[in-house]
Amino acid sequence: MYVGNTLISDPVGDAAVDSLRTCAPDTVNALINAGMERDWDTLRRGPKPLQDFFGELESPPDWYRPEEYRAGIAAFHEHSDLFVPAFIIATLLNFSSLISKAFCMTRRVTTKHGLRRIRQNTRHLLEVMLPGALERHGEGWKLSVRIRLVHAQVRRLIRDSGDWDETVYGVPLSAAHMGFASANFSATMLRYVNQLGARLESEERESFMQVWRYASWLSGTPGALLFEGDEARTARLSLVAAACEPRPAREPALISHAVIKAVPDVAELKDPAARRAMVRHGYAVSRALLGREVADRLSFPRQPTLGLLAWLRCKRGIYRRLSRVAPGAARRWRMDQFVLLLDASMIEGITYHLPDQLDALKATPW
Repeated sequence: MYVGNTLISDPVGDAAVDSLRTCAPDTVNALINAGMERDWDTLRRGPKPLQDFFGELESPPDWYRPEEYRAGIAAFHEHSDLFVPAFIIATLLNFSSLISKAFCMTRRVTTKHGLRRIRQNTRHLLEVMLPGALERHGEGWKLSVRIRLVHAQVRRLIRDSGDWDETVYGVPLSAAHMGFASANFSATMLRYVNQLGARLESEERESFMQVWRYASWLSGTPGALLFEGDEARTARLSLVAAACEPRPAREPALISHAVIKAVPDVAELKDPAARRAMVRHGYAVSRALLGREVADRLSFPRQPTLGLLAWLRCKRGIYRRLSRVAPGAARRWRMDQFVLLLDASMIEGITYHLPDQLDALKATPW
């Protein structure tokens, strides 16, 4: 199934962005914004494929049940200090695949635009995990659909560049890649937060999987690769994908190092020693969670990690005991962590412009 989906793109999303090919960036922004805000009068002035794209999204799948998302969202906020590093490391796992080749071609992460890209990802994570955010009017819904459109546009620009051989690599940012990323942002993240010390009940895990099932569907992952939100089957997809993906020569290491080295900027650390310590810790935790094979493939510094995860789980146990004896202090600590997450996701207003050049340094800001 995975290999077959490397030859599949997103026909509806691709048709929508292709129909905007001759539009000025401001017109693209206005039309997509109209679709997001249900301004049908404005949208009807745009191309029909874009109207069809938003029309299909007006009818969620019959398995969409937002009342089932509460436990997963609550678990995320209870353990946000674990979910955020798990999210970043799951992103690194994504980049061990041909996804990194596509992203390197855009230079969106490896240049001065990298910090904004990471903040956009963090913003999406936070918005998805807010109550009601995946309802039709919610920011999580809009940002998920925006990702689908951006991916379709990047796919078109890569194809237009002539620098991607589909007979060798399959479709750029294919349906298979969307499935791989979705699996890592759901089942793999749950495994990581467990290794970092979270104790999630089965209801919380199942709920979290359903949240990402819908967010992933909105982002363009085919329903067949979402496995009804089943954690075990989704985790297996990640393993199958990792086994099937080609091994790009340099792109995974290049883009993964850029992400880890940008983390102090995301955290707005100024002190050079603190920045170096955060990068060292990032490499160590990443190596411990990703495993030696993947970490070596990403050219991460070799360092001992024996006992690191056990120590982190021990720290988490101390926090749980604090929650029982001093719940007020624990609540304040959680609030501080949420504020840090908000700071990490703060960027100037997100628009619905699409990249008009493959090279981020040449594109109109978006």
